[in-house]
Amino acid sequence: MEMWSRYYESAFAAGYQIVDSSVGARQTGFDDFQSTARDSQRCSTAKAYLVPAENRTNLDMAGNAFVKKILFQGNKAIGVEFDRGMMTHQVKARREVIISAGTTNSAQLLMLSGIGPKEHLAKFNIPLVADLPVGDNLQDHIAGFLSYTLSPKIPTVPQKLTNNKNIYEYVFSRTGPLASAEFQSYLAFLNKKSKNPPVDYPDYELYFAEIPKEVAQNEVGLKPEVYKQLFGPYENEAFMFCVSQILHPKSRGTVRLQSNNPYDPPLIDPNYLDHPEDFDDVIAGLKTCKQVGESAPMQKVGLQPFNTTYPGCEKLMGDEYQFFKCMVKNAVITLSHQVGTCKMGDPKDPTTVVDPQLRVKNVKGLRVIDASIMPIVTSGNTNIPTIMIAEKASDMIKQTIGCPNYLQPNYENFINKPLPPMNGTVP
Repeated sequence: MEMWSRYYESAFAAGYQIVDSSVGARQTGFDDFQSTARDSQRCSTAKAYLVPAENRTNLDMAGNAFVKKILFQGNKAIGVEFDRGMMTHQVKARREVIISAGTTNSAQLLMLSGIGPKEHLAKFNIPLVADLPVGDNLQDHIAGFLSYTLSPKIPTVPQKLTNNKNIYEYVFSRTGPLASAEFQSYLAFLNKKSKNPPVDYPDYELYFAEIPKEVAQNEVGLKPEVYKQLFGPYENEAFMFCVSQILHPKSRGTVRLQSNNPYDPPLIDPNYLDHPEDFDDVIAGLKTCKQVGESAPMQKVGLQPFNTTYPGCEKLMGDEYQFFKCMVKNAVITLSHQVGTCKMGDPKDPTTVVDPQLRVKNVKGLRVIDASIMPIVTSGNTNIPTIMIAEKASDMIKQTIGCPNYLQPNYENFINKPLPPMNGTVP
């Protein structure tokens, strides 16, 4: 609770607003960290959607199945081929095939099936079904981070996880430290030019999260010698990351095949930080991390910056921008928000792969429904927007197949007309 109050005290002192960025009218400002949770447990889409429907007679789920390609008859998708165990199977579709394999694997699967850049597919002797820019336009929310030690009074993440009091509190009341979302406490959406910009369009997002040393050691991608220099002196202490994540990257990467073997992973070139303005946004966030992390309120709870730095960056410490740029180059991290490889848009636009109904162009009976269809990455985390895409797509599919119990709203009836009075019932 003291950390929470000091955090907001720091934000107020620096001139920032406190907002509810998830449902409020304004996104720019400091906020609590929020997540998709039910009863203080993370609620995945599998829990929310599949579990309630798992006993339906019109739903079959095949675990441990590996889809190899989409089956076509001419330019019409008619099914998929997949391996399960030691057997290869084919499943035929009466209406449509829907691909929801994610930004990387949807692109890979389409290309393996003959939908992609003509010249690229020809390299692997894959028969062309449709010449489309599949795999282009890859975008991601990448980040840099600053590291801080916490007060010696604060236990480390492993100590919190194994503390009997914390375990009992969570099991019996779903409260306490273990009810947090991965020990991420706070976040902020901020603009690099103004603390209170007239246009609510933040450039970067900050996360303040306690982490165990294992994350820094195994998941950031640091070489062992770099990890030892940077984190070695603090391995047994509680520490926190302040992560600066770009929201509107201008760099674009690609996903390509490395062979026509479905089991070969695709070649992913994220092309991070290719555009110089991407550095500006991440570094602006790191400067805010420093401002908040080294503020008097945060020092009262024992937050102190690391005295170590990355090998090769020491000589740049006199130039804050170049120093932070060196740090980001040494340890750029992904927040796993990859989008864009099956871009949605006007069918006449040569850069698009699917139309606004998520139907793959120049073929029939095939849709892509996942984050890969986003033309531009969202100004925030991609989990909820991806769920929204699926919800919207389900409505469009119901409309096209004429479900008898489905009523498509006539949105024109709502344009420029007052809302009906609310009298305890939803119209």
